[in-house]
Amino acid sequence: MITYQPHPAIGALTTPVPAQRPVLDRMVDKVLEMGMNGVSVTKESLFENSDFTRAEIESHAAEACDMARSRAVRRVA
Repeated sequence: MITYQPHPAIGALTTPVPAQRPVLDRMVDKVLEMGMNGVSVTKESLFENSDFTRAEIESHAAEACDMARSRAVRRVA
């Protein structure tokens, strides 16, 4: 006799949650993206154009801008 095993449900709860990137890395990427598009990046514009809270922006903005500046510099050998 042939028996069939049930297929697992699509999107079952056993699938692992994708790893969430740290807030600082996401903020650096957003600052780079806004800067490359010609938008003046301020705390207000970052709040309006992203999903960061004001508290996250206050605590990470200076470091994110420094990291974005260092990543934006192209080193050509």
